[in-house]
Formats: sequence, C-alpha cells, structure tokens
Amino acid sequence: MGYRPGRRIYNLDFTGTDYEGLEVSMRGLTVGEELELDDLRSTEGGGRRVFELMTGLLQSWNVEDDQGQKVPATFEGVCSQDSTFIMTILTNLQTAASGVPDPLPQTSPTGGPSLEVSIPMEPLSPSPVNSAVPA
Repeated sequence: MGYRPGRRIYNLDFTGTDYEGLEVSMRGLTVGEELELDDLRSTEGGGRRVFELMTGLLQSWNVEDDQGQKVPATFEGVCSQDSTFIMTILTNLQTAASGVPDPLPQTSPTGGPSLEVSIPMEPLSPSPVNSAVPA
C-alpha cells in the first residue's frame, strides 16, 4: 500500500491589509501549478489561465458584490472581481504555502546579552624574556 499525501487547505489571513475582513480558503498549489503560475506571471498578464488556476484552488470566500449578494467561488465569480484583488489573493496563497513565517510580534523579547560580553578582555601578560644562551 502506498502513501497518499493529503491536500492542504490554507485559510488565508488578510489582517492588517486593505482587505481586512476577507476570508479565503484555498487548496495548496501543486508543484506543476506553482511553476505554471510563475511562468504566467512572467509573461504579459498571464491571461485567462491565471484565473482558471485561481478557480481550481478556491474552496470558499466571503466576497459579496455591490448589492450584498455572495459572489460564488467559481470562474465567473473570480472574473467579476478586480484583477489586482485576485492577484493579491494568489500572492497571499503562495506566501502561506512557502512557509515563510510572519514577522515576530512587537512584544517579542529581545533575548539575553551576548556571551561575548561576559568574557573578560584583558591584555595577555608579556612573554618572559628568554635567558637561554645561543648555541
């Protein structure tokens, strides 16, 4: 029997950004999808395929339209949104999937003093004068 790796679901956090309150749940990218997305981003805009990729990864979101109606997590729903908004979500997913930790909170302790500070740094005593007679 072989091992079947599970698909990781990321609940993206937009706290402290322009999208405060946005809740997005997405499946992690496969290596192939990551490579394709990188290639698409390096070309002029990437076209339709970027948004198709987004739709395939999107599990759920709490996006509403101007009338307060829920925007479906479908290709049509993704296409009804601003492209910068969608690219921000994809960037957030890639950051979350890369495992790059968030910065330490401001309340993080600075740690103790360096050990080098506690090592005495006095000059060595002078070398004794050699009293041996040369041969």
